[in-house]
Amino acid sequence: MANTERDGVSLYYEQHGETGEPVLLVMGLGGDLHFWEFQTPVFAARHRVVVYDNRGVGRSGKPKGAYTIAMMADDAVAVLDSAGIRRAHVVGISMGGMIAQELAIRYPARVGALVLAATYARADADAHKVAEEGAARSGVQSPLVMMRGGGGMDLSGVDIKQLYRFMMALILTPEFIARERDWLRALFQRWKDSGATIENFMSQVAAVLDHDATAGLSAVRAPTLVLTGSDDQLVPPRHSTMIHELIPHSQLITLEGGTHGFNIEMKDRFNQVVLDFLAVHPL
Repeated sequence: MANTERDGVSLYYEQHGETGEPVLLVMGLGGDLHFWEFQTPVFAARHRVVVYDNRGVGRSGKPKGAYTIAMMADDAVAVLDSAGIRRAHVVGISMGGMIAQELAIRYPARVGALVLAATYARADADAHKVAEEGAARSGVQSPLVMMRGGGGMDLSGVDIKQLYRFMMALILTPEFIARERDWLRALFQRWKDSGATIENFMSQVAAVLDHDATAGLSAVRAPTLVLTGSDDQLVPPRHSTMIHELIPHSQLITLEGGTHGFNIEMKDRFNQVVLDFLAVHPL
C-alpha cells in the first residue's frame, strides 16, 4: 500500500506479486481497485501487479471540477514512477481502457503489451444517451452541461442508490445481480464510506464523454488485444471493432455472452485470455 501525488492530488496504489513483468491494471468509471479483485491475485502469480484508484474514487484524492482522460493518464504515469516501473503491460477496462489508450499514444515507451477491454475510441450518440438517462434517473444535472462548464450543480435531490442500480443493470446480468446482492451492496457501501461524491462520479463521466482517441490510435505500436463482450449494453462490440481497425496489427476477441462486466462474470475466461496474450508479448 502506498500513495504518491500528482498536481496536488493524492493517488493510492498497491503492488501484488514480487516476480515477473509488471502489469498496470486501470479500472473504469466509478470503480476502485477492488473491482479487480478477481484478477489481482491470479495475475500476481505470474506478474508484479500494480492496481490503483483513479482520482475521484477509493482512497485517492477527490478534487472538484472537470476531469479529462489525459489528466488520468498522467496520474497513471505518476503511479508507475512512484513504483519505480519504467515500462509495464497495461490492462484497462471501460474508462480504464480509454486511459490505457492515452498512455499508449502519449507515453509509448512506458507501455509493453496493451489490453483494451469493453471500451471505445470516442463517445457516440448512444453513449451520450446512456449518460443522459442515468443523470435523469438519479436527479442530477446533465453531464454534458457539466462538461461544457455549466457547474453549480444542485445535488440535494440526487438518488445515489438509483444511479448505482442503473449502472449495475447495464454492467451485469440480472442473474448475477440477484445472486450477488450482498457483494454488490458491499461495493456500494465501500464507495459511500470512501468519501466519493456524485460530483466526483460526474467528473469522470464528463471525461468519458469527451474522450476521442481516433486521431492517435493509428500510431500505437504496442502489441494490442481488444476485448469485447457480445452482450455488452454499455459499450457494444462495434466500438471494439473500431479500435481494432484503428490500431495496426491489433487482435480482436469477442467473449460470447459477455456483458460489460465480463472481468467479473467471466473472470476465468477473461484472466486466461489476458494472461495468454501477455505471455506471448514480453516486455
